[in-house]
Amino acid sequence: MATSLVSQLMNEFRGDTLNAVASTLGESAVRTQSALGGALPALMGGIDTKASTIDDAASLLDLMKRNNLDSATFGDVSSAIRAPGGINGLINLGRPLLETLFGRRAGPVTDWVSSVSGINRTSSSSLLGMAAPIVLGAIAKRLGSSGWSASNLMSLLGEQRSFLGEAPAGLAALLRPDVEVHEDRGRYVGASRVEPVRHEPAVQAAPHEPLRAYGEMRRRASPWLWALPLLFLIPFLGYMLTRGNEARRAADAARVAVQEPVRPVGTSGAEPSATPTEPGTYMLQFQNGKSSLTPDSRARLQEVANALKADPNAKAEVNGYTDSTGSDAANLKLSQARAAAAANRIVILGIDKSRLTPQGFGAQNPVADNDSAQGRQQNRRVVITVTD
Repeated sequence: MATSLVSQLMNEFRGDTLNAVASTLGESAVRTQSALGGALPALMGGIDTKASTIDDAASLLDLMKRNNLDSATFGDVSSAIRAPGGINGLINLGRPLLETLFGRRAGPVTDWVSSVSGINRTSSSSLLGMAAPIVLGAIAKRLGSSGWSASNLMSLLGEQRSFLGEAPAGLAALLRPDVEVHEDRGRYVGASRVEPVRHEPAVQAAPHEPLRAYGEMRRRASPWLWALPLLFLIPFLGYMLTRGNEARRAADAARVAVQEPVRPVGTSGAEPSATPTEPGTYMLQFQNGKSSLTPDSRARLQEVANALKADPNAKAEVNGYTDSTGSDAANLKLSQARAAAAANRIVILGIDKSRLTPQGFGAQNPVADNDSAQGRQQNRRVVITVTD
């Protein structure tokens, strides 16, 4: 008889384990437990949606293997949070997994967990990141008994689907695969894409034959009278079109003359115009006091993964740094977390972790003056060097 993995995990988040998670998030134990009641079924539903085909299920199994989620460390909740790195390590490991499982729905799912439990959005994001490796680890443990295969994974998820009806209201609609959260020229229904409706052009009359319309007989009686106003409008229209083109050319010239300064990756504004796409050095930057990657930084990591895929013998050093704000111990820990977050994301993108060397250096080797806000922002970085 099938048993609910969500209920099993909820029972494991009790006592000291629950209190440790709540303390890390800065939330009460009651609200944290309520948030878990939304986060765990949301993750299970996201995994079920992600593994909707045999190929997708096989990819998910490969993801679990690459991240060692089939190891005993993730076999139960207490083991996972006592592993090296603790709860913060789980959060850093899980955040890239959320994008893989939910895609563009990661933000709405985070908001939903926050709304049903009362915890703030930052806590909701961290809780989902922490729980993602634990849920995948519980699935891996079940598959260890039934057999490690894509078909067994789909069967297990099918059994778990029946328990998701116990989740808080709103989850089913949030995870429906036929509801897109971004605009597109087409729309998606399930796994099948429906092409946009194509409108055929109206049938035109044969050349030199006037279109027939209401009032045709009147125009035939006086064919030139109705056209006289158009003859007077032609010079005026030509003048207006010329003025419009001049205005556009002037605007284009102004845009060329005044260029926005290039801003470093990870901040608002334009991305650098030249970034290496072959083995070389890549720089990512972070917000003050955080180890989470910004969207443009995650996109830049795809280039790092592409470079490593292009050269199977290449490896990468992932070095994290901070600005000089805070103590040496805190800066060292934060720089290590930033390096780990970047390395975990590269693993998610298909690179074996044995090819990566993440390490943190705290506030060492600044690239700018720490006395200014702009300089400190440049120093909050991860530098990735790809070598043969």
